[in-house]
Amino acid sequence: MSQPWNMMLQIAYLSVFLFIAMIIRRAIPRFSRFRIPDAILAGVLALIAGPGILGLVPLDTSRLTTLVYHLLAIGFIALSLKKDTRQGRGRTALSAGLFNVVSYCVQGAVGLGITLVLIKTVYPDLFPAFGLLLPFGFAQGPMAGEMAVEWANKVSPAGIKAFPSVNAAASVGFSFSTIGFLWACFVGVPLMNLLIRRRSRRGEPAPGLEAKPVPLTVAKVRDRKGAGDLVDKATTQLLLIGVVYVLVFLSLKGLTLGLHKLAEGVGIIETVLGIFWSIHFVFGAIIATLLGKLIHKLEDKRIFKTPLVDNRLLQNIGGAAIDFMIAASIAAIDVRVLGEFIVPILIITTAGGLSVIGYTWFIVRKVWPKTYVEHFVAFFGEQTGTIATGMALLRGADPYFSTRAASDIVYGSALALPLVFPLIFVATLPIEGFETGNPNLYWISLLLVIGYLALTLVIWFLPPVFRFLTRYSMSDDAVNQKM
Repeated sequence: MSQPWNMMLQIAYLSVFLFIAMIIRRAIPRFSRFRIPDAILAGVLALIAGPGILGLVPLDTSRLTTLVYHLLAIGFIALSLKKDTRQGRGRTALSAGLFNVVSYCVQGAVGLGITLVLIKTVYPDLFPAFGLLLPFGFAQGPMAGEMAVEWANKVSPAGIKAFPSVNAAASVGFSFSTIGFLWACFVGVPLMNLLIRRRSRRGEPAPGLEAKPVPLTVAKVRDRKGAGDLVDKATTQLLLIGVVYVLVFLSLKGLTLGLHKLAEGVGIIETVLGIFWSIHFVFGAIIATLLGKLIHKLEDKRIFKTPLVDNRLLQNIGGAAIDFMIAASIAAIDVRVLGEFIVPILIITTAGGLSVIGYTWFIVRKVWPKTYVEHFVAFFGEQTGTIATGMALLRGADPYFSTRAASDIVYGSALALPLVFPLIFVATLPIEGFETGNPNLYWISLLLVIGYLALTLVIWFLPPVFRFLTRYSMSDDAVNQKM
């Protein structure tokens, strides 16, 4: 009888930790001043109580990972279905996409550059592509583990060992993502508080903290047909989310079948499809946005006599999904993954974390001056952990997702995909150099990454391009959302 309970128990355990986090924040006023989101605190408590440390609660990493996968999509679908009266979403999302490209380039250059220096000095046997796990671990989270395993499987059959074993490769990859998460939480939260206090001292507006959800008063409830109408409204929102989820699945299945027919036997197709399935939440956000626009037009034309979409309920559903997702993503971390490569890992990740602070601050101050705090914490969390940790930090500075920061990080990651394919090709060059004994390919890889970074920045900051992309991120419309 235990099998049917397994997944529900994981959700129930997360509920308990979220409840404890909520009690701590409300019972200890001084603690609430740190603005640590309940979901992050709950995740840390679950991580400590889980099998990796104290072993008090039987949390299951594989089931928690599955929860994160689906809750991420549900949260973004709910938020994307909301009616948004602001203009220029595409432009600010494209800026976010270019930011992602810059971030991958900087992290790749930092990681690869430090690795080559370590090979020349104290770690001559270090795998040359080792430092490229930095952007995969910081900006893509668990993908670093998958990439390290793929590298280990690729070069080991040729009689060359990139890592002592495949398991060691996975541990190294997950170490990068784990340390990235630590940067997101234990550096990101203090930075968030520092920026919020700095803005308050300067008397600057705080759009994320000033926005409040529209309260459901007793009068509004009586204006409805009855108490049951609220239940019907909630059911309708869940039905819309379910419809979008089915469309996401069918789209990905169709894409998989189509690519297999067009490029049968091409090895890279499986890699591309794996990336597409891993970012299904992006497809969900896009489909939900299109469906939402269609529904809103039908509502405006009075084809639907009563509104189908309820922004307040969608906000609540999306917020709940993201809270559980954040807690699950933290609780799923295995802290026992650190291995014999701890010193180079710490050197590279420290340099990587500091670089993220630097270039993120520089860019958000120029591109999103009205919401630089919200965009900084969202991008910092995303580029040191995952979109989940980016959303977690954003909840502290923008609890109702009233600014563009939430939509920018999800749509920006989608728009960045075609732009980063050249970097994926560059990442194969150190492996080729390792297999063929050609160290020149290591330095060529570094130069190509730096060159691509320079090209992206030059195009982005060309005056006409920059003015076009920042027209809305520099206006008051960037911070005002009608709920």
